[in-house]
Amino acid sequence: MKSVAVVGANLAGGRAVEALRTAGFEGAITLIGEEPWRPYERPPLSKEVLWDPKGSTDELFLHEEAWYEKNRIDLRLGERAEALDLSAGAVQLQGGKLVEADRILLATGGAARRLNMEGADAVNLHYLRTLGDASRMAADLTDGARVVIIGMGVIGAEVAASALKLGCQVTAVEPLAAPMIRALGPQFGHWLGEEHRRQGVDTRFGCGVVAMKVVDERVTAVELDDGSQVECDAVVVGIGIDPEISLARDAGLKTSNGIRVDRQCRTSNPMVFAAGDVAEQDGFFGGHIRHETYQNASDQAAAAAMAMLGQEVDYHKPVWYWSDQFDLNIQFCGHIPMDAQVTVRGDMESNVFSAFFQSGGIIEGMLAINNARDMGIGKRLVERRLAADAASLADADFSLRDLLKAPR
Repeated sequence: MKSVAVVGANLAGGRAVEALRTAGFEGAITLIGEEPWRPYERPPLSKEVLWDPKGSTDELFLHEEAWYEKNRIDLRLGERAEALDLSAGAVQLQGGKLVEADRILLATGGAARRLNMEGADAVNLHYLRTLGDASRMAADLTDGARVVIIGMGVIGAEVAASALKLGCQVTAVEPLAAPMIRALGPQFGHWLGEEHRRQGVDTRFGCGVVAMKVVDERVTAVELDDGSQVECDAVVVGIGIDPEISLARDAGLKTSNGIRVDRQCRTSNPMVFAAGDVAEQDGFFGGHIRHETYQNASDQAAAAAMAMLGQEVDYHKPVWYWSDQFDLNIQFCGHIPMDAQVTVRGDMESNVFSAFFQSGGIIEGMLAINNARDMGIGKRLVERRLAADAASLADADFSLRDLLKAPR
C-alpha cells in the first residue's frame, strides 16, 4: 500500500492519520475535510466554547498545523468529496479533481438533523455540530436571553446547562418523559430531569413543538402541542444527527443507518473502510449499531488505520461516553437490557453514585455519576460480561475490583 485518502478531517479522520504515521506508514496520506479547520474535538463546543467564545480555541485541535507538515499529511480543508471512483481507486473532489489512493477511509460523520417547519432556517435558530455553529450560537446566549432548547438528548441537555450558566432563561422542550431517557433509562432520566429543574431550567417534558412564530427572520415564540407558547430570543435544536452516507451509498457500498462495516472496519468494498459516527458496526450485544461518541470515533479510527496496514484487528467494544452538565459528570458504559435488574451503589441524592444494569446476573451496563473510579472498573466488568450478585454491587464497601479476579 502506497497511499491512503481519508474523507473527514474530524476526530476520527485526525486519529486515523495519526495512527498511520505512528505505525510507521511512509506512504502518501491525504486528509479531506469540508470544514475549514484542521481536526478538532467536539465535546467543548457545547461547553467551553459557549462559555468563552472569545477565548483561545487552540486546545480544541488535535495537533498544531506544523504537525501535519512534519508528518507529510496533505490537508485538503474546505474541500468537499463529491464521489468515490472505486474503479480508479480515487476520491473525486468538488470541481472534478481526483485524489488517488490504494485505501480510502470514510470518516464522514453526520449532519445535525433539521426541523421541518417554518422558522427552521431563522437566523436565531441554532444547530450544534461544528465550531462555526458554536461560535454563532454563543453570540445569542447572552445574560438574560430567553432560550428555548428543542430536544434534550446529550447536546440539548449540555447546552441547557451552559446557557443557564451564562445567565440565560432556559426552557427545555422534550417529547419524551425525561432528558437522555433513551441512553439512561426512565429512572435516571427522571433523576436528570429533576436536576435540570432544580438548577432553574423550565422543563417541558412530554411536549412537542408544533409551530414557531417568525418576525424579521427571527423566531420570537415557540408553540407547543399542549397549547402553550414560549417567547424566546433564541432557539437551539438538538434532535440528533443524520449519518453522511451519500458517498458510500452512491458508490454502491452497503449502507443502512450508516455505512456497514465489519470488525476490521472494512466496508463491503475491500479497499474502503469507515470509522466514527457514520460507521454501523457489529453491536457488542448483538445486531448492528452506530456509536456517536468521542471514544468510539477515536478508537475505531485507530483500529481502521491498523486494518488498512494489514494488521489483525477485531474492533468490538461496548459503548462508553460521558457528559458534563452543571456539577455532574455522567458516564455510561454498555447498554440497558430490556429485562434489566437495576442496582444503585451509593446515594442518588448526593449526586455521587453508580448504577448497574444486569440481565441474568450478567453486568451489561453501568452508569457512574461523579464517580470515575467506579467506572474505571465498571467498563472492564461490562467488557468481560462478568456476573455479580446485586447485594455486593449495592454495598459501597465491597471492592468492585474483586469481581475482576473471578473467572470469565
